[in-house]
Amino acid sequence: MKSFALGIAFFLSTSVFGALPGVTEFSTSPDKVTDIELSELLHARVASADVIAIGESVHGSSGFLRIQARLIRYLVANHGLRLIVWENPTLRSLELGRWVSSCTTAKTPAPIDVLYFPTASDLALWDWVCDFNLSHPGDPIVFRGMDVWDRPWEHFSRIQASGIRVGIDPLLLNSIETFCPAHQSSSWREIEIIFGKLQRDGTFLPEADYEKCRAILTALLNTSRQSGMEKKKKKDPGSDEAFELAISASTILGWLGFYNYNWSDDILSWNERDLAQGRNLMLVMAKHDATRAIVSAHTSHISHNRSQADWWGYGDLKSGIFFFTAMTRKKVFNIALTAYEATGAQGDWSLPVAGNSLDKKLHDSGHSFSFFLSNAAFLSENPKWWMQNGNFPGPYESGVELTPGDHFDAFIFFKRSHLDKDLRKRPVWQP
Repeated sequence: MKSFALGIAFFLSTSVFGALPGVTEFSTSPDKVTDIELSELLHARVASADVIAIGESVHGSSGFLRIQARLIRYLVANHGLRLIVWENPTLRSLELGRWVSSCTTAKTPAPIDVLYFPTASDLALWDWVCDFNLSHPGDPIVFRGMDVWDRPWEHFSRIQASGIRVGIDPLLLNSIETFCPAHQSSSWREIEIIFGKLQRDGTFLPEADYEKCRAILTALLNTSRQSGMEKKKKKDPGSDEAFELAISASTILGWLGFYNYNWSDDILSWNERDLAQGRNLMLVMAKHDATRAIVSAHTSHISHNRSQADWWGYGDLKSGIFFFTAMTRKKVFNIALTAYEATGAQGDWSLPVAGNSLDKKLHDSGHSFSFFLSNAAFLSENPKWWMQNGNFPGPYESGVELTPGDHFDAFIFFKRSHLDKDLRKRPVWQP
């Protein structure tokens, strides 16, 4: 009788196969999913991956944040991953990164406002990260951002300050001042004047000067990256500064590229940002000598992009993970977090209505909190499915339409994932 009761308790506390073929339904809350459950679903798949990318289809939604935290805890504790890379600017993220590092000696309040849209649901992860580092001072978690939304003048300043020490040709550094737009700026007010010209002309003018700027920054990026790699082999402490120089050059290339096309070509504009994300992920991994990493970002930034998808009506955008894979040939396993009813830090999103809506299909079949792979049997019903993407009334009220297996390896679905509580935040695009 005792063994029977234990068996029933185990059954009730673990995941079960759901109504749709190939779908596993969790019977507990996100933070209470066990290591055993996650191992059964993920172990073999993530064990062979260099990068495990977790994508939220809505920022700041509590269900997504809670399962994201649970997945990160599992990957750190069971698969030895220590580098966490976020959709957060490369310089802005340093404050949270330093705090994570300081947790090896003391626990203090996290500067959570470094994140783009911090909510109360974010706090549990960083509390756990700090506790982990406090108990593993010799093998700590490291955190860094990969995005471009920094103050550009701070990157230009870092380039000039570090360039000579890293061994960059002074003529190359001087030419940045001559040809790079916004180099002389020191405030967003000055940047706005430059943007006003872009809105009128469409791109940075004169175009020849802008192309020279890109060539200079690319040369700076390649030279400093090579210097960092060579110094890393020699255990030269100067390798960190070389990699930081490369990260600044990469971030500025992405920032300038985004705004160069922002008023003329949405696809090229967003792809410049994501190309920088992919480069920065590569550089951060190299700086920390990390062969593996966890990445957290919006689903649009972690997609494999093996076939076309129209993200927000902008067109067939490519992701940071797409560019990272193309540059490094590393293996990425990605998980998309999606929901039928979603509320996030950027608003309430419309319910999906399309007949081939992934979220509607799962909801109507009685699923509430589920896991499935991109080859789940029920997905064969349609060649393409709509999934949550900050749904809004009109052509995109069901999200983004895509071929699941061409974009993601696995999915975690919520019947509803709502905003918890907004916390104090900093400006996102003009910090």
